[in-house]
Amino acid sequence: MADDYTYDPRTLDPILAGVAAGSIGAIAASLIALPIYAPDELVANSVTVTIAALIIGALSGLLWRRIRATQNASRAFALTMVGAFIITMMAAAIIDQTALDRFIPYAGAVSLVIFLSVGLLTPAFARAVAPAWVVLIPVAIALLVGFGLFGRGTSADGALELDDLASTTTTSAAAASGRAAGSAPEASGSGVYTVGDGVATYTVPETLRGLAIDAVGRSESLSGSVSTDGSFEFTLDLTTFESDQSRRDSRVSSLFAADPNAVFTSDSFVWPDGPDGIPVAFDVTGTMTINSTERDLTWQVEARRDGSTISVTGETDIKLTDFGIEPPSIAGIVEVQDEARLEVLFQAVEGEVAE
Repeated sequence: MADDYTYDPRTLDPILAGVAAGSIGAIAASLIALPIYAPDELVANSVTVTIAALIIGALSGLLWRRIRATQNASRAFALTMVGAFIITMMAAAIIDQTALDRFIPYAGAVSLVIFLSVGLLTPAFARAVAPAWVVLIPVAIALLVGFGLFGRGTSADGALELDDLASTTTTSAAAASGRAAGSAPEASGSGVYTVGDGVATYTVPETLRGLAIDAVGRSESLSGSVSTDGSFEFTLDLTTFESDQSRRDSRVSSLFAADPNAVFTSDSFVWPDGPDGIPVAFDVTGTMTINSTERDLTWQVEARRDGSTISVTGETDIKLTDFGIEPPSIAGIVEVQDEARLEVLFQAVEGEVAE
């Protein structure tokens, strides 16, 4: 019975015990969350995880203080933790469906670690004989870990490099037997190399509720060709970009629905005439057409010849307004900047594609 319950006054206050337990949970959750994709750097980061864990710990300690003298207190406390976890996951599911795609995996892993830590450790710490200041140690460590890991989790990245493509230097036996390694390429046939595998990304800075983040989209709808005479062109379907947020993708798709293709043409491509597998860096200037608007544009390009295949990566910066695109703003919550970085990466194979 409650009136018969006594405890050692030298033990930790249950609220402090809960905060200590929350600190342990915060440290574990912050580390576990590092390899998990964070759908929103403002909501899902090590700092918010740490703060949430400390608050949950304090509330759990308050609950344990109120029920510790009752019958079946441990069972009631455990059931409450399970119920709180279920409610948290229901809220995460709503957020996942209405605001942040792919929020459930992040919230599920973090919440499980926090509630397990708090549920198991709060009653145990509340029985420990220790001075109150001891709680400052795990709290300080949790805060150091939380703030130290901020921004170091898994997030989208639009950077593309030649090394992302597998080298095909040794795959063409015919090319190897036809010329010595390191010799200049033979402009056999039409001299046209047609894009096979290709990918493009955009990176656009956004301000989300005061926090600067990068919106990154990716598309594999890339076609084009490069020729030994220096001509170079590619076409990209702008409506096919996919990012970490389906709502962003829908806005981008609707923005270019009437004129989906971005087209770049140039005659200043520098053919890599060195040994196979050695990249060559140069600039390619040409005409970029987006949203029916033409602008002169220069790409920073790196190309590498591997037998009968050429691998190319390129990047450039544009202003959206130069192509008649007004950067969207959503109720002051999301502010999209005018600058955007475009990157392409592709392999082109010798020969023209039959119509």
